[in-house]
Amino acid sequence: MRYLLLLILIFSFVHTGAQQQSQSRFRIGIEYGSYKMAGEINDQWEFRQVKTRYVTQEDQTGSEHVKGEGEVYYAGLKSELSVWENRLTLTSGIRYSRVNERISPSWDAPLYLFHPSDQGIELFRVRGMNESLGYVGVPLEADFLLWGRLSNWQGYVKAGIQAGMKIHGKTTIDFASKEMEKYGDEIITAAGKAPSNFLLNTYGGLGLRLILNNGIRLSIEALFPQHFLTKDNFSLLASESYGGAQLSVSLPVNLFSMK
Repeated sequence: MRYLLLLILIFSFVHTGAQQQSQSRFRIGIEYGSYKMAGEINDQWEFRQVKTRYVTQEDQTGSEHVKGEGEVYYAGLKSELSVWENRLTLTSGIRYSRVNERISPSWDAPLYLFHPSDQGIELFRVRGMNESLGYVGVPLEADFLLWGRLSNWQGYVKAGIQAGMKIHGKTTIDFASKEMEKYGDEIITAAGKAPSNFLLNTYGGLGLRLILNNGIRLSIEALFPQHFLTKDNFSLLASESYGGAQLSVSLPVNLFSMK
C-alpha cells in the first residue's frame, strides 16, 4: 500500500498538465482495500470472565466480558466506463474478500464458554474464538465527479453494491488447554449457526484521482461504513463496519494498442 502512495506522489510531479481529451473511455484496472468491523456477539455464544478489580462496562459487543472485532481485506480486477462527458464512471468486475473476526477477553484473562449438552451445561476455559471467511463477489459501482472534469486532479463521490458467494471458511476455538481442542468441532456444530453462503452489501466513499497524460488513473478513496443487506452473514458477530480505504490503478484500453 505504501508503495502505491509513493507512486502517486511521484507521478503528481511529472507532467500533470491538461489531460488528453482523446483518451479511451474504457479502462481495466486493479484495486485493493480494507475496512474494520465490530459488532454484537451472536446469541448462541455465551461467555463469562473471572471477576477482576477493574470496573467494566458494556461496549459495542453488548458484553462487559468479551470484545468482538475484525477486518475485511479485498482485492479485485475491474473494468471502468466513463459516460456523460467523463462526469460519471461505471465500474464492475470480480473481487475476492477475506473476512477475519475475533472474540477475545476484555481483560487479559481466560474466558468461560458456556456449552449446553446432553449432560447439561458444560464450561470450557478459552482464550477466544476466530473466524476466517473468503468470498468471491461482483461489485457494481458508480462514481460522480465533484470537481476537476478537465483537470488531472479530480474529486468524486462513489456508491456501490456487491453480491458475493462464500468459497471457504473456518471457525475455531482457542482453548486455554490443548487437551480440550478435540471438543472444538462438536461445540461449534452444536451452536447451530454457520456463516451465510451469500453476502450482499452496499457502500460508498469519497475519492481523489490523478490522471496521467497517458490516461492511467491512480485513485485513493476513503470508504464509508458498509451496510449489510443480508442477515446472519457471520457466525461470531452481528457485524457493523467502520470506514476504510481503497487504492486502485486503471489503464485505458488504447494504451495496449500503442505502437
